[in-house]
Amino acid sequence: MKKTTILWAFYCCISHASFSQNLKYITEVEGLKKSASPFSFAVWAGDFCYLAGQLGTDPQTEKLPEDFKAESGQVMKNLQTVLESQGLDFKDVLKTTVYLTDVKDFATMNEVYRTYFPEGNFPARETVQVAGLVRSARIEISMIAYKKQGNIVKKRKKSIKKI
Repeated sequence: MKKTTILWAFYCCISHASFSQNLKYITEVEGLKKSASPFSFAVWAGDFCYLAGQLGTDPQTEKLPEDFKAESGQVMKNLQTVLESQGLDFKDVLKTTVYLTDVKDFATMNEVYRTYFPEGNFPARETVQVAGLVRSARIEISMIAYKKQGNIVKKRKKSIKKI
């Protein structure tokens, strides 16, 4: 039993070490203002890209639109900027989380959201109402995307030794 526990602990340490070596933190994205807050716009973990939640702040004016529909559209544009900076697009998105300060805006958000997934291949999603968002935003969306990374696969193949 002790031997199994030790081997399991060793395996977990090795797995964690190799996983953490594949992390890539994206702290700057052209077209979006770098935040003073401590977060990355995206983090790659192997073939998965985790996008931080985006607000509907206009990158030029740094203000939120008055209209909720426009704010929702700007959120999606900001997410598109992050996706494109990573060689991704909306077809690569697997999952989204939508935060609304008023669930009554759900239909309007859906109207805008669906236009970014024209093939109808919608990612898995949850939408939750929250008490508030930073900067008095009414909507925030985060995403998880997937894209096979050829260079990571090549590195893994090189590390496999024939016995």
